[in-house]
Amino acid sequence: MDQAEVVALARARPWADQDWAAPILDSFPDVLARTVDRWDLAIERAHLDGVGLPVLEVRRGGAPAAVKFDDAGTDLTQQVRVMTAANGRGYCRVLDRAEDIGSALLERLGPSLARTVPDGVAQVEVLVDLLEPAWELPLAVAQDEQLGEKASQLLAIVETEVADAGWVRAHTRAFAHAAALARELVAAPLTDRVVVHGDAHSLNVLQRPLSGYAFIDPDGFLCEPEYDAGVALRDLMAELESLARTEPPSAVRSWHRAQVARVAARLGLDADRVEAWAFVERVCTGVWLHRLGFLEEGERWLRSAGLLTPG
Repeated sequence: MDQAEVVALARARPWADQDWAAPILDSFPDVLARTVDRWDLAIERAHLDGVGLPVLEVRRGGAPAAVKFDDAGTDLTQQVRVMTAANGRGYCRVLDRAEDIGSALLERLGPSLARTVPDGVAQVEVLVDLLEPAWELPLAVAQDEQLGEKASQLLAIVETEVADAGWVRAHTRAFAHAAALARELVAAPLTDRVVVHGDAHSLNVLQRPLSGYAFIDPDGFLCEPEYDAGVALRDLMAELESLARTEPPSAVRSWHRAQVARVAARLGLDADRVEAWAFVERVCTGVWLHRLGFLEEGERWLRSAGLLTPG
């Protein structure tokens, strides 16, 4: 695969026509060329599973590796810091870092958890297995966020969209419920915090070549572990949609509550807070996908939030 093909894929991203994307895409050909030259890479494949710049499968001197680029919404320096501290325990290994360029050379992993384990409940089990060792990282590795800061950030997203976005009208009840939950999380933050992954979902977990899975793309900030557990449960969309075709809304909510209770009990967490984080993150994910131009996916997230909104 040549560099021009990779650049074309980047320029075809749904967000490519937004104003903030111009400097990223304008500089990307140079960033890519310097990265290839720095490590003498042969590009084999580009992945577009995420929402950012392509992630590359490459070879360096015949050995397989992967390349991740810094882009909008990505703090590659912090990601590398977390993965380096983990040293392969629960996280992808870092092979090298070109901070002056904005790229990192990582161990090459296999397909994502989303591709290898289609069942959402089974995916949650794998995520929970990875979260426990991930939370053992020393707190000094984390970005030091203030108590309640993450909940405040999510509340701001919800409130801004309620005020500014016309498409929110179809999801008014879900937004109102998310705002109420976020306010409760802001008002009563937990002081028992860990280095959370920050985006622990099935596309951020890749299969290791021999056995097991590893996290990629950590945000690595200080927060209560209930946050990560909530994100892990956030992705049960297909299961909620399937259940809603045959069961009343109360049964859908009861099923989801049972999944939350099971995960919270296994990890020794507060089930109510896990459920609150899962709901707020579900709505905010729909918002972010809308902002990035992934409109159909964003609507699906928001409709799934509607299934869990109390009547």
